[in-house]
This record gives sequence, structure tokens and C-alpha cells, in this order.
Amino acid sequence: MIKGLNVSKAGMLPRQRQLEIDANNLANINTIGYKKDEVFFRHLIDSLQASDEKNAKVSSASGEVITDFSSGSLRETGNPLDLAIVGDGFFVIDTPEGNVFTRNGNFSLDADGRLTTQDGYSVLGSGGEIQITGNEVRISEDGSILVDGQATDTLRVVRFENPTLLTKIGGTYFMDENDAGMMDVESTDLKVRQGYLEGSNVTGIKEIVQMIEIYRQFEMGQRAISTQDQTLEKLINDGGRLP
Repeated sequence: MIKGLNVSKAGMLPRQRQLEIDANNLANINTIGYKKDEVFFRHLIDSLQASDEKNAKVSSASGEVITDFSSGSLRETGNPLDLAIVGDGFFVIDTPEGNVFTRNGNFSLDADGRLTTQDGYSVLGSGGEIQITGNEVRISEDGSILVDGQATDTLRVVRFENPTLLTKIGGTYFMDENDAGMMDVESTDLKVRQGYLEGSNVTGIKEIVQMIEIYRQFEMGQRAISTQDQTLEKLINDGGRLP
């Protein structure tokens, strides 16, 4: 009976985690450059080849969160400081904790003419921080930055051999803490769209349908635990009345 309760509990915990992840994905459906997360679980029921139930054990992996790096759709804004990467690649951002990487190209200029994220972090080019002092800014598909017709810098864009090893540290920021195989994207392989932003890759309907299905499974687990709990209570009470 106790084993049955443990099995039901092991089945509910992954469902709860999946609901949390799906809810967070939905909350970021309109976040520029957001990459949705998915959860993969393993459920293990190990009998240890034991004949007696007390030696059986039930375990459930807490779940591995994997980020889906597929591209979101592009939206035209007309803002010359809005940038989107077509295909693989990340913008490189300088923060107090070190370089981070993002697909969110919603950039602006600070008071000193530095190209920054909306959080105030510097966007990096081939020569470090990107300074823009002039009137007309043009950014070519290969990442070349021209100010008033003069080439001033080149966007630094990198890609990773294994992006699933990246650590998500915020809505759209990632850190390379596990040697994901970073390499600079050559200008000949780069395609940057100026005046565009990449939307989230979350599909609202799909997430909602999945949440409904998981919630139903979660309710089934709750009912199973309730039934087993009532049965256990009855056994205990009946046992107490034995002569």
C-alpha cells in the first residue's frame, strides 16, 4: 500500500514540474528572442529483484530542463537599432558577470553612444563595445556597422556546437558555463536583419493544450492517492478492531 502511494507521488511530481515550465513559457510568449523550455523525465520503479514489498523502492528523476533553440518568427519594426539573426547565432553581451549571449536584438543607445540592451549592458563588436556617434546607422547582413556611410565596427555573433549545454540565466540571456563549443560566426555565414526583431518560439495553443492534458493527469494522480489513503485508513481502523 505504501509502495502504491509512492508510485502515485512519483508520477505527480513530474506533472507539477511540467505545469510550471509550460506556465513560464506562456508568460513569455511575447518576450523578444525568448526560447521555450521543455522537461524530460525518467520514472524508475526498482524492485531490486526483491520478493518482499518493503525492499522495493520507487524513484523519480527531478527532470531535465532542455531549451528549444528553434527560431521564432521575425517582425519588422523599422527601428535601425532593432536586429535579428537569421539562422544560428547569438549576440554577445558584456555584463558584470562576464559575457552572456542572447537572440534578443532590441537594442538602443545610451548617453555615451554605446549600443546596449534594454538592461543597459553593452553589445559587443569585433573591437569590444560598439560606439555609434552619427546620424545614419546602417547594419549590413554580414554584421558590418556603418555610421554616416563610414565602416566603424562589426557585430560579434557566435554560435555553439552544443547549445543545449548553455545555462539560461534570465528570460533571454544565456551563459556558457559547460564548454558548449563557442565559435565566432564568419561574416560570410552571417545574416543579420536590421529593423527586425525575432519573436518568442512559444506556440500558445500548443502550450495550453499540453497544460490541459498534464493537469488532467495530475488530477488522476491526486484521485489515486486519495483512494489509496482511504483504503489504508480503513485497513488501519479495521485492524484496530481485531480481537
